[in-house]
Amino acid sequence: MRKLSFYPLILLMPGLFFITGCDDEESEVGVPTVETTTTEGSSEITYTTVEISGNVTANGGNTIDARGVCWSESPTPTINDSKTEEANNTFTSLIENLSPNTSYYFRVYATNQSGTGYSNQLQLSTSTLDSTMWDFLIEYDANTSWHADVNFYPDGTTMYDEPSNPGQYTTYGTWTLNGDTLHYDMDASDTTNAYYQFTGTFSGNTMSGTFTYGDEPDKTWSAVKY
Repeated sequence: MRKLSFYPLILLMPGLFFITGCDDEESEVGVPTVETTTTEGSSEITYTTVEISGNVTANGGNTIDARGVCWSESPTPTINDSKTEEANNTFTSLIENLSPNTSYYFRVYATNQSGTGYSNQLQLSTSTLDSTMWDFLIEYDANTSWHADVNFYPDGTTMYDEPSNPGQYTTYGTWTLNGDTLHYDMDASDTTNAYYQFTGTFSGNTMSGTFTYGDEPDKTWSAVKY
């Protein structure tokens, strides 16, 4: 609120004095006010990405120097954690390079010379492999490739089946996830682990990587979720 204050000003002249003056105080400034317009139900989530929309609703009486989304695996993230930086006061941040099946905390932020304001916290989890089926393209060499359906079960087991030969090559294996890296043993009955050991990483809703077959050079594979 702008306030007007009056102070006496005495001019020391013989026989004269005047009372005058007006001091216009500066408007008070504070940190910006922000909000996230994303909800758990409206969020766009993949295995490694999340989209968060935000809006700077008030600049706190000063220029906005930075705005975006900050996030962490721990509650109450700040700008000292991972963050995006956006150019406009209304924005959508694409947050990448996350780990699948992981819970994250997000807050929209905006900073001016008085400090940083934060929105309410939003907790979201990236997609999980549990109970999903993927179309694997296995490239054995330049002339040989085939498709396989791979089911990933919540107990860490898998079922492999080739749709062109249903039931003929059905194989049961295991899987583990470390960050964004998948380790998939196609045939858990092979105690030597010499054949069809898959390692790959996620990108959005796809995976790709290499697999081993005995002493041969690594071969490639890719997969998309059904």
